[in-house]
Amino acid sequence: MPSRVALPIAGNSVVPLAVRANESNIERWLAGFRLDAFVHHHAAIVLAGIPAAVRDDLMGDPSFHLCDYEPGLGVTMQVAMRLPEKNRASRSVVLKRTLRNRSRSFATWLIAHEFAHAHLRHRGRTPGEDPEHAADALAAEWGFPKP
Repeated sequence: MPSRVALPIAGNSVVPLAVRANESNIERWLAGFRLDAFVHHHAAIVLAGIPAAVRDDLMGDPSFHLCDYEPGLGVTMQVAMRLPEKNRASRSVVLKRTLRNRSRSFATWLIAHEFAHAHLRHRGRTPGEDPEHAADALAAEWGFPKP
């Protein structure tokens, strides 16, 4: 299990109790996915930075699954899916560990982009909106613009 990471809180040297409690919830939730330390750390940064309603949507969904893998020649990745709830499909986000070779801004943007897809259930924000554009726009609104 990755060690606990300190999440950056912009401009505050004193972290409010509610924020510390939220960090603890994020860490506890992410620990259940057994992610690579780099992916775990950057996913925690993104989760701390997105709106509470979106974070609650993802973290409160028992059908949500998050995983990572190391791509390579001959590597086959099987994505585990959680059982869906009644009248609700399950959601998964799969991240490549090669994110460690990218900049922090790219890694956090990509994770936010993928969380946006999961939050939007791979649809646009409005009927007819391209889901890729919607995920990019939502990630930027959350403070993670495409680098």
